[in-house]
Amino acid sequence: MKRIYISLPISGYDLDERKLCAICAEKQIADRYPNPLQVITPFTVCPDSDKPYSYLMGKDIEALLECDIVCFCEGWQKSDGCMLEFAAAKIYKKEIRFV
Repeated sequence: MKRIYISLPISGYDLDERKLCAICAEKQIADRYPNPLQVITPFTVCPDSDKPYSYLMGKDIEALLECDIVCFCEGWQKSDGCMLEFAAAKIYKKEIRFV
């Protein structure tokens, strides 16, 4: 089973709204890609969001590197965290998709 990491802007947004955005992206991925995929989001990686930003990003990058595919949500180009994830995905030659 392939694993897909969803990258989405979080900092500066309402956390509950971002969680809903991640759920919506999971549904879009399930509709587009019928093969079984394990979907990983920043919220599944670190449900405890009161940790320091550096800790959260470190865990996100660790999870991304364990995935086969990285999917970027709208607005990713304006997010430092997503840009870091994009760079890691390119460096490690992950399959990149956009939703």
